[in-house]
Amino acid sequence: MSLRDSTLFEQPLNFVHQIDEGKHIVLFYEELEYAKMISFQFIKNGLVHKKDCSYLSEEDVEAVTREMADAGIGVNKYVQDHQLHIYQVPILTDYHHYPGGSQIEGKRKGPQQPIDMILNDSSIMREADRIVLRCVYKVTSEQQIKSNLQWEYDYRFKNLKHFRKTVVCTYPIDDIMSTITDSTGPYGKWMNDLLQIYDGVIFARRFWKGVGLNLA
Repeated sequence: MSLRDSTLFEQPLNFVHQIDEGKHIVLFYEELEYAKMISFQFIKNGLVHKKDCSYLSEEDVEAVTREMADAGIGVNKYVQDHQLHIYQVPILTDYHHYPGGSQIEGKRKGPQQPIDMILNDSSIMREADRIVLRCVYKVTSEQQIKSNLQWEYDYRFKNLKHFRKTVVCTYPIDDIMSTITDSTGPYGKWMNDLLQIYDGVIFARRFWKGVGLNLA
């Protein structure tokens, strides 16, 4: 990753307003509400410009609907117009890639829709120009980090790039802030590996703090 030619913005929200279509952005955050504000703004910008948008998270759909409405998004209208799609998905804990195809594993219970049925359904992929993947993958152990990177390379980097979607994928780092600066440690290496395959990154610290950076 070369920072010399990167463009730095003072605030993540300024960066969100200037994301080019087809780019994939990784959002590292400490405060969940700040991450939602940024993600909702990304969705809102797409909706205003007639883009179809999908929001995937582990949260209840009704809760996300209320929060989006509170953020000034006309959720009911956009959902009725089939321009906005909100999904509840389980957090992934493991991923395996097999020759000739891929398999995604995660907890499947309650009203949640299995993420593989959503992400691997070509009709669903065609319906969205912009996608937010929030807290889709759990990375609290070295094995989960390894699985996550495999998923990032095999699925997000290849499949979603192939569909030419504009994507924001979020990862909480509030519990690992003290370790990510160590480039030789598992989390430091994990973050560096992600930065190599994303087009941009947002570091969202406290409210109104942080930066957005173009990497490609």
